[in-house]
Amino acid sequence: MSSSHSARLTLPYVAAGQLQKHITVNEALARLDTLTQLSVVSRTTTVEPDSLDSLDSLDSLDSVHSVDSVAEGDLYILPPGAVGQFWSDWNAEDLVRAESGGWVRVPVPVGAVALVRDREELMVREAGGWTPLIRRGQHQNLTRLGLNTEADAVNPFAAKVNKALWTARPEADGGDGDLRITLNKDTPADVLSLLLQTGYGGRAEFGLIGDDDLVLKVSADGTDWSEAFRIDAGDGRAWFPRGAGRAEAVLLTAGGSWSPPDWARLLDVTAVGGGGGGGLSTALWRTADLPGPLTVAIGAGGAAGADGGDTVITSGGATLLTAKGGAAGQAGSTGGAGGLGGQGRWGGNGGGSTSASAVSGVGGAFAAPAASGGGGAGGSLEAGSTAYPGGSGGAGGLLACPAPGGAGGASAAGLAGTAPPVPVSVCGGGGGGGSAASSGAGFAGGVGGSCGAGGGGGGAGVSSGGAGGAGAAGAVLILVQG
Repeated sequence: MSSSHSARLTLPYVAAGQLQKHITVNEALARLDTLTQLSVVSRTTTVEPDSLDSLDSLDSLDSVHSVDSVAEGDLYILPPGAVGQFWSDWNAEDLVRAESGGWVRVPVPVGAVALVRDREELMVREAGGWTPLIRRGQHQNLTRLGLNTEADAVNPFAAKVNKALWTARPEADGGDGDLRITLNKDTPADVLSLLLQTGYGGRAEFGLIGDDDLVLKVSADGTDWSEAFRIDAGDGRAWFPRGAGRAEAVLLTAGGSWSPPDWARLLDVTAVGGGGGGGLSTALWRTADLPGPLTVAIGAGGAAGADGGDTVITSGGATLLTAKGGAAGQAGSTGGAGGLGGQGRWGGNGGGSTSASAVSGVGGAFAAPAASGGGGAGGSLEAGSTAYPGGSGGAGGLLACPAPGGAGGASAAGLAGTAPPVPVSVCGGGGGGGSAASSGAGFAGGVGGSCGAGGGGGGAGVSSGGAGGAGAAGAVLILVQG
């Protein structure tokens, strides 16, 4: 410790036997007056004030001092480039005091805190100079901030909260009512993203990830990531590497009410009337345009010798779509014809024609390639007792997802038509095969496969003709798209 001054504030000591002790005491008191609750007029004034007011006109702490008027005891922190009779010889960051018509430089210990009145900020003295702590209404140049938790070098801002709110400053408070949050990265190759985690393991990342395209990635474990979508920064086109949209196929084979799911946007509807050979109708509807739930009536398949029923879709009391049922497969005397195709937007496939001297005709397939197949014609019986085979049923959905028709009977009943191999891909069952003729009673025609397929014609017989095969009931296929 110095024998003449205190260690921290450099206050002068009174020496033993010293004369004029008041000089030393007054010097120490002046230094204490300077360093206790430091209040600095300014740290940005560059021109030294050139006149001093008398002690009788000392301003209060809240006074505003001009550069040419200074009160005894006023303090300034010198900025770089300060000029004046005294200030030019001193260094930036020095603390100076107006005293006795001149200026003195006051040493300041590290850790001293000063209020700078013209900027309403607190400064702390460090080894390298003055550093701002707090400015009224401002917190500038913070290096870390932790809210209910500890911030660190990796996460200089950290907050542990349950809710957070950002709201626009309204015009009544001096704002403009808008709120725009700006995030910036240095170069396109850098990452600017919002990372969502579960248990501190990444699950989704959204942003500009390594380029300037907008990207969303997802992960189940935080290690393996899949890109869900990308929006090209150049042209705005969206890309979905793993596909996009939601779709479900619904096959209705019984009547009743049906409502689209909440996520649905479009309904691609195919309706088929009951067989034989039911008609096919299609429609594309926006769910927003529908007046209410759909009410579906499925056309019944025609029994032997009966027409198929109509399939009708209504909503809010309005009829939206109709697929007419097909005509019945006929009984055979000289050989029964397959039923006619039903009426729809795309029509239906009719039954085959009977031949009096050969194998009877096959059921239709090409007239409506997306619809169900027609029934084959029953075999005929010549006067010479020659019995001919029945025709095969037509294929359903011939150019979509074919469902083979039933084979015609050579010396027996025709076989039933088949259903599509992928049941909800198309409404098109195969037609029933026509039956062979017989020297006794004719064989019955084969039944239609599904979705309004026609029944086969009955075979001719001496005692009685075979009954026409029953047509299949209609159906409604709905492709729901979100």
